[in-house]
Amino acid sequence: MNQWGLPWLYQIDPGIFPIYLGLPWGLSIGPLPNIPLPIQIHTRVCHPITFERYGFDASRDRDYVNACYELVHNQMQEELNQLVIDTQKSS
Repeated sequence: MNQWGLPWLYQIDPGIFPIYLGLPWGLSIGPLPNIPLPIQIHTRVCHPITFERYGFDASRDRDYVNACYELVHNQMQEELNQLVIDTQKSS
């Protein structure tokens, strides 16, 4: 019985034995493997991003942390844009 007083099917509690939506079986019960659809994936290893300061003092400086965030965000976006361009050229 669960907290609402309803019996579970075959004494299987879905909190322990999950019910999930997955491919290719749709709604499934238990540890059935979820097989993803085949898709081509493009990856790129970029140059490391280095910062001027590290450590506790650098993490306490909100302006510096925001500047580091913007640096990482902009460099990653540039690389993703270039990856899209390269992928479109190759297809």
